[in-house]
Amino acid sequence: MKLSQRTSFAFAVALGSFALIGGTGLTVSSAWLITMASQHPPVLVLSVAIVMVRFFGIFRSVARYGERVISHEAIFKKLTGVRVKLFTAIASQLRSNSSEIAHQGKTIIDDVERAQEFHLRVTLPGYSASIAGLTTVLIALWIDSHLLIWILPTVALFAVVIPTLVRRELDPLASKIEDSENAFAAQISEASHAIIEAEVFGYSERYRRELLTHTDSLYRLERKNFIRTSLLQFLTIAGIGSALLGVAISLYAKKEVLPIHVSMAIFLVLVGFEGYTSWFPNLFPAGKNRRASQTVDHLAATYKVEPLTGAIPTSRDLVARKASPFWDREFLIPVDFSIAQGETLVITGASGTGKSTLAAALMGLAEYRGSLAIGGVEVRDIDQLSEYISGTLQQGHIFNTTLRENLKIADSHSSDQRLREILEAVELTEIPLDELLGEFGRALSGGEAKRLSIARALLSSAPILILDEPLEHLDHERALRIQASIARIAAGKSLIVITHSPWLQYSRKLELARE
Repeated sequence: MKLSQRTSFAFAVALGSFALIGGTGLTVSSAWLITMASQHPPVLVLSVAIVMVRFFGIFRSVARYGERVISHEAIFKKLTGVRVKLFTAIASQLRSNSSEIAHQGKTIIDDVERAQEFHLRVTLPGYSASIAGLTTVLIALWIDSHLLIWILPTVALFAVVIPTLVRRELDPLASKIEDSENAFAAQISEASHAIIEAEVFGYSERYRRELLTHTDSLYRLERKNFIRTSLLQFLTIAGIGSALLGVAISLYAKKEVLPIHVSMAIFLVLVGFEGYTSWFPNLFPAGKNRRASQTVDHLAATYKVEPLTGAIPTSRDLVARKASPFWDREFLIPVDFSIAQGETLVITGASGTGKSTLAAALMGLAEYRGSLAIGGVEVRDIDQLSEYISGTLQQGHIFNTTLRENLKIADSHSSDQRLREILEAVELTEIPLDELLGEFGRALSGGEAKRLSIARALLSSAPILILDEPLEHLDHERALRIQASIARIAAGKSLIVITHSPWLQYSRKLELARE
């Protein structure tokens, strides 16, 4: 039987509390067994006590194992669903909201992981500890009602006071620390990228001063967080110590008290709050994870997955009518053009006239006025646009992985032989397929990075191919050879080439201009 996510989570909470209760029962029944054994009772009484000890020991282990299995599965499934929903929603809104949506990549990758950690280490143990704390109260009531004078305030301290102080004192501080860390990381990134120019032009000392100032600020925040966490840890220890001392004094003050009650009460205080003491080390530093969880929940509720339109182009012909692409505001004189399969359109124009913006609009990354249609369907309305149009941007991204994986982004089923054929066509055979290219492909020269982008585009099966400045960073002779290879491999496709360099063979040419 397949349980719903909520049912699975509730079941995991129950099993987690059963594990804690089993631990309490194991210790208290052990205390009862030891105390009774000293009084030399009948063997049957000891046999019952031994059975109880074994029962609670097995019960605790089984409950803990079940809680681990069910809780991880429930939370993983929940957050996997959230991640898929966010990916789908962001992808569906990217073309119309790219500036607003793009920064949410951190949420999908980082915040969902933190939310997962928060639910596993904080939310679930918190519920389980509360149920186990209530059980401790009931056991104390069963042993001796006078114990509640000390047990109830301790449970209130752990279940209400300390979590409230954490949310009020530690969580806001954790958010400040995270914001400061993000700003510090951005500052380090900027400094590392600009370090050469900074040394050459003599302003590297400014970066050092700014980084030291930020380091001092982070230190003060972390120190404040450490002090508050230490006070809460002291409050936890003081709470257990006070309860233990109070229970001992309460039992000592009674004229008649059974030794078995004394031992059970003392051990109850020592183990009855185990759920809270094992929860607090994860609760105290949970501010960042709680914030991530709230962000994920907010985005999951905000972003709606737009239904597929079902629009399917009737042909592969691309037609533009009074098209004017833009990012924030229009600046390009509207253009008209058309390109059929097998044709080549060369787009030229002065720098800043919008050539790359037009390419981005054709690939669904920028907005546009007028009409850009493939087979009679507007580009913005095509669900799986990458199946119809692909290509390179002026500054293509190179992932921090192998050359093979960077190429297979375009076609995951490409064989190594096919990859080598494409690399040979763009004259990039000197780099092994298994070689790691580093962050942003920094190990590559400008020409190598450009040829890698071309190779990736040529691997795509899309019938329309856009190449933005494919001959940039290439010497004249190599540019001519690669141009011939592109024409050969892309034969039969609609080829759109954005270039400042001469292109030898084309069907028509379009020159862009600003308004």
